Amino acid sequence: MTKLIMSPTVQKIKADIGDIDVTPIVEKVVATMYKDFPFLEEKFGEKGKERTIEDNFYHFLYLNTAYKLNDTNTFTEYATWLNSVLVSRGLKTEMIIYNFKKIQECMPGTLDPEVEKKFMDYLEAGILALKEFHE
Repeated sequence: MTKLIMSPTVQKIKADIGDIDVTPIVEKVVATMYKDFPFLEEKFGEKGKERTIEDNFYHFLYLNTAYKLNDTNTFTEYATWLNSVLVSRGLKTEMIIYNFKKIQECMPGTLDPEVEKKFMDYLEAGILALKEFHE
C-alpha cells in the first residue's frame, strides 16, 4: 500500500485529532475507494485524491470530537453538511455513505475498543442521516 502524502492540512488535522493514529485506516480506505472507483482518479486527478485523504482525516476529527463530547449529533450534523458540500462538487451521497462504510470495515482492531465502538456508532448514525437526507 502506498504511503499517504501528508499535506499541511492533513498534518494540522492529525495534530487536532491528537493521540489517535488513524493514518493506517485512512490509507486502506482511500486505496480501496480508488480501486473500487477508478473514475475518481480520472474525474478529479491527484488534487482530488489529496482532498479525499483530507476528507477522511476530517471524518476522524469529527468522530473524535463527537466522542469527546459524547454527542452523536456532532457527527450527524457534520455528515449532512459534508454531503451538501460534496454534492455541490459533483459527488453523490452514495459515495459518502460508501466512504463511511469503508471506514467501518477498515477500522476494527486498530483503535482502543471503547473509542472504536463509539466511532462505529457515530458512523452508523451518519449513514442513517445521509440516507434520510437523500430520500
